[in-house]
Amino acid sequence: MSIANNNLYGQQNWSAFLTRVSGRRWVVLAVVMLTLIGGAFAIVQPWSGCRSDWTDASRIELPSSAGDVMLDGKPFRVGGHALLDDMPRIVDTPLERLRYQMRGERHPLGITASISAPSRMTLGEPVFTCFRVTRDGAAWASRPTTHGVQQLSDGDPPGAQPRANNDAWRMASATDGPEWQAGDRIDLELWARVNGRHYIFVVPPFELMKGR
Repeated sequence: MSIANNNLYGQQNWSAFLTRVSGRRWVVLAVVMLTLIGGAFAIVQPWSGCRSDWTDASRIELPSSAGDVMLDGKPFRVGGHALLDDMPRIVDTPLERLRYQMRGERHPLGITASISAPSRMTLGEPVFTCFRVTRDGAAWASRPTTHGVQQLSDGDPPGAQPRANNDAWRMASATDGPEWQAGDRIDLELWARVNGRHYIFVVPPFELMKGR
């Protein structure tokens, strides 16, 4: 009788153990799926970094993808461009492989911009606060990453002769944009804060291309 009870007790414990393990597996699977779905949603619906209260911003039409402009009486050069990312992907982890299998090969939109001036003092600390691109009524906006200020003389050795031209510049970039088609015609705006003032630089419409 006691042997039968022990067997029954052991079977109950084993069933409970299997139930707990199975439940944990479902929890892990649910977390993985939520991560993948959240990542896909972030790509389809990227967070917009363009503020709606920039009514004081000066709107400046650029002559091409880059152009010379006068801001507060000082010379600057501003430019920007967008490409569909055609860079091969390196997939290292099982999660990245699963994401790649679910999404397939991707060519998201990427945007780069720059602003330069004849000197670091003139340039100051400009910041690109928003990139906004439109195509046939569809719009995508993102807050870019603004990189550090650079200058031509940064790589000169100690004691080098001062440069006659010593331009300084700052670049910004945004990635993981929409997967539009090569050849689509788009409009691009570069929102920036330069020496305390707000500007929206407008790049003339151009056709999307793939690039690396």
